[in-house]
Order: sequence, then C-alpha cells, then structure tokens
Amino acid sequence: MQSEEFVSAIETLAVSVDAFHRRFDIPQIDMASVDGTLDALRQRLSLLDEEVGEHARALNRGEIEDAVKEAVDVAYIALGTIHRLGTDGLAACHEVARKNDAKSPSAYSKRSATGKVLMD
Repeated sequence: MQSEEFVSAIETLAVSVDAFHRRFDIPQIDMASVDGTLDALRQRLSLLDEEVGEHARALNRGEIEDAVKEAVDVAYIALGTIHRLGTDGLAACHEVARKNDAKSPSAYSKRSATGKVLMD
C-alpha cells in the first residue's frame, strides 16, 4: 500500500463524515456545558461501542470482509466524534499526531503480543 493511497482513503472518509454531519444537521458539541459535553460524548461512546461490537462479531465468525468494513465504521464514528468536538477535536488531532510523530524506535518498541508501541 502506498502512503498516498492511505491518506487519500482517509481523506475520502473525512469528507464523507463532514457531508453526513452537514446533511443531517448534526451540531457541534457545546464544550462550554460540562453536562452537555459529557452527555454528547457518552452518546458517541454508545455508537462506538456498537460498531466495535459489530467488528468483534464479524471477527469471531471469521467474516474477514465484514470485519474490515466494521473497522472502518469504527473509524467513521470516531471521526464523527472529532467533527462534533469542533476546534477542540481538531486541536486534539494535532496534539495526538505530534505526540506519536515524536516516538522513535530508539526509545520505543513494539510489544509482540499486541503490536502496541510503548516506551522502553
């Protein structure tokens, strides 16, 4: 897989998420309201949980194609959550990217059991 192909596919997904939220007039989360923010994020968590469950069911049934689609549905909902968070979500994207871009093989290693990259 070429890097450009990956970035293009993710961009396509992000454009779709943006269009979906505009089409259905899904509002941004009002970060000034703690209770409203928590309620909205809990709602998004419920959607994520549903998609992760569908992904797990497909995996457990050995349905690889469906599992792949469900993994992308998880990403779609996660991107939708970032979209709803507005500028706070965008800032978090940049912060998380900076943090992960700073990781190097000299200070971090991949755990064999999970594949997760952790500090040595």
